Amino acid sequence: MRSPALQHFSFLFANSRPSEKRLLLRSLVYAGWQIIIQLAMKKQTATLTLLVFISTQLFAWGPKGHKVVGAVAQSHLTEAARHNLQALLGDASLASIASWADEVRGNRPETFGWHFVDIPKASGSFSQARDCYRPDEKYPSSKEDHHNCIVDRISMFKQVLGDPKASQADRIEALKFLVHFVGDIHQPLHAVEEGRGGNDIHVVEFGSPQCGKGRCNFHFVWDTALIEHTGLSEEDYVTRLEQLIAARNLQSRATGTPEDWANESYRWAQKIWLNEEGSVDEAYYQSNIGVVDERLALAGLRLASLLNDVLGKTPEQPAPKLPA
Repeated sequence: MRSPALQHFSFLFANSRPSEKRLLLRSLVYAGWQIIIQLAMKKQTATLTLLVFISTQLFAWGPKGHKVVGAVAQSHLTEAARHNLQALLGDASLASIASWADEVRGNRPETFGWHFVDIPKASGSFSQARDCYRPDEKYPSSKEDHHNCIVDRISMFKQVLGDPKASQADRIEALKFLVHFVGDIHQPLHAVEEGRGGNDIHVVEFGSPQCGKGRCNFHFVWDTALIEHTGLSEEDYVTRLEQLIAARNLQSRATGTPEDWANESYRWAQKIWLNEEGSVDEAYYQSNIGVVDERLALAGLRLASLLNDVLGKTPEQPAPKLPA
């Protein structure tokens, strides 16, 4: 007999879109590391080796985008913000925690709707009342959550991070969500409802309708495929974005609110949209990779601005060292 937890995971997996399945698998791996620790203590060497191999393969599927955003943000922090960040994270970087919110998604189903905002394509702009309350039978907590969207959650986690009365654990978790969500909100298809943000839009990706064992979908193109098509490493991509920031004076646009950023992404979604069986070819790539670069650069700059605002005050005490 399967455990209730496994039954719940199987239900979510069976009823999820392709990109959600990838996130659920990443979450399963995250939980698997807890097993790895226990097995290591029991010296279950053969099983441990197998789990390490599987987890390495699955984690290798993750996109570069979030790490690049984290790295850009880190390089634009003030000295005070950098010091206070270290007090929370120790030696960990923003890039190293940038995908945490995806990795825990399977264990934290209430966070599913926090990664995006479904603005109807014909609506014109974001509406909190309409777009942040979306009850979903697959996620029971959504029936009571009137802040179930990325716009509200960025504002809420910013408050937690800046609250001196909040526990260190709550502030660190808020920081991890913020690093991820500021990246997500700058991806155009995280701000449009149609086709479930492009997940249900099948496309032909550089000549092939198949991506692995499934059909290529439009959302994945913007999450990963266009970035990967550059052929750049994470480090080289950061360098590319820093050059763009300097050339276009993007620092002057490191402003605005989460609602502003969502509306920007929503407007970009109209311009880059493809319909069913649309072609993501070299011409599409050349026309839109500049949009990808600018959105990533602005996400990094705005994340830095947010963190400078919250953490750029009186230096905090450093995080305690864990015993060896």
